[in-house]
Formats: sequence, C-alpha cells, structure tokens
Amino acid sequence: MGIREKQPAPMAPLAGEHRRRFNWAPLAYMWSPTGVLLLFFAGPLFILGYFAFGDRTRTGSGAFTLNNFGSLSEPFYRTVAFDTLFIAVIAMLVIFLISYPLAYFIAFRARGWEIPLLLILALSDELNPLIRIFAWKVVLGREGVINTFLTWTGIVDEPLEWLIFTKFSVIVVLSAGWIAYAVLPIYGAMKTIDVAVLEGAQDLGAGWFTTWRKVLLPLTATGFLATIIIVFVPILSDFAAPALVGGTEGVMLSTVIEEEYLTRGDWGVGSALTFALLLASAGIVWLSYRISNVKRLQTARD
Repeated sequence: MGIREKQPAPMAPLAGEHRRRFNWAPLAYMWSPTGVLLLFFAGPLFILGYFAFGDRTRTGSGAFTLNNFGSLSEPFYRTVAFDTLFIAVIAMLVIFLISYPLAYFIAFRARGWEIPLLLILALSDELNPLIRIFAWKVVLGREGVINTFLTWTGIVDEPLEWLIFTKFSVIVVLSAGWIAYAVLPIYGAMKTIDVAVLEGAQDLGAGWFTTWRKVLLPLTATGFLATIIIVFVPILSDFAAPALVGGTEGVMLSTVIEEEYLTRGDWGVGSALTFALLLASAGIVWLSYRISNVKRLQTARD
C-alpha cells in the first residue's frame, strides 16, 4: 500500500472576510426619488409654514402666530373661497356629464375608432393652455363669435354681457380645458369591466339607469377617484382662467394668493391662503377615496 499524501489544511479565513459587505446600491436607488420628493415638496411646504405661522411683517417680531390664518375669516376671503368652491364643483359636474358618456362610447361602442378617438383627445391637449383661453375670449367676448351670431340673426338686440368676465366664462374655460384629462382615467377603469357583466345586467331586466348605478358606477369608482385627483384639485387652484376670463366676478383663491404675494407683499396671508387651499384639496381627495372605497365594497357584497 502506498503512503497516502496528506492534503494541505485549508487556510483560515482572514478576519472580517466572513462578513458580507452591505450593498448600498438598492437602498440608494430606493431613496433617490424619496429624496427628490422631500426636496421639492417638503421643502416648499416648510417655507410656506415659515411664513404662514410666523409674524414676518416689516414690524413683526418673527415669533409664532396664528394671526395670518385669523385674517382669513374676513368677509372678502370667505366670499372668494365660496366662489372658488362653487366654480370648481360646477366645472367638475360639467366635466363628468361630458366625459363619462364619452368614455363609455369610446370603451364599448367606438370599435375601430377607439384608438383614433383616444389620439384625438390626447392631441387636443397639446395646444398651449394660454392659447386655448385666448381662443375662448374670441368666442365668448362682447364682439366674439357667439355675440356676433346672435345679434346678426336677431336673436338678441345687444351683446350678452354675462358670456365673458363672469363665473360662467371661468366654468366654460375650465370645463373645456380638462375634459381630456377626465376621459382617460374613466376610460381606463371601464376597459377593466367585462362586457358580459353589462350584458348580464340587461338580461336580468335592469334598465340603463339601474345598470349605471348598480354595476357601471361602482366598478369605475377608481376612475372617479383618479379623475378628482387629476382634474378637480388643479381646477380648485387654477390661476390662468380666472385671471384672463374671470374679471371681477370670477375671482378665485389663486388670483387672490397672487395678489397677496406680488401686489400687497403680504407673504404671511398669502402662505396661509395656500395652506388652506392645500388642506381643502387633501380633504377632497380623502373624501373621494372614502366614497370610491365604499362603492367597491358595495359591489363586492352584491
């Protein structure tokens, strides 16, 4: 028998080699967007709070105060806040009345025209918003298209003054400018519905209103929530439409905030108004989420 050669003993691992090195790359990828969000969202909020909750007037001490929010109880600000909510709610109702049937037609009735109609909606929003607003001024103005046609045909003797620089003109411009944004999320929610569900409701004797209320509306609750977030919140804080076609009657909080900052130089009240508008938007989103969640739960139980 031969002599078995001894195998060399394995070398002992050096100190620390058995420890795995922590990979920081995934953590960095994960926190990069969070850092950007904190920088560009939480940062401006901190600045708003600095001016809203501090006495930053020329003769102020800079101490913590709630006087800026107390001034919002004045009749002028209450009136503007009510007008802002009124304009936004009416414009949102008009948008829903137009976008919901349009989304239903594209999703279930357009067939071969589905993609072209979606492209037309997308292209309709490519025009600069300011150009669209000025185009509406040409249509709604005292010597605009509508008034010229009405006086030429003898329907009215004098141009209609309420077509421009009123709440009506602001509602029209806001509704027309945000319809495309409302159609797409509702359309996306409708495309998740099996057509057999709607056909089954009709076979069971449900009319169009019952089918809409019991089947279609609950199943598209997520689309409503997305529409309110995408459309209603920006409408509530819109600046261009009330500034260009609102006049003295269609004033909204956004124009008042701009005046507080740039004209009066009162950054405290302007920041308080901005905070109030932000809290109102958050409340509307939360309420919409609750309503849509209730709709989904009712659908699941049924």
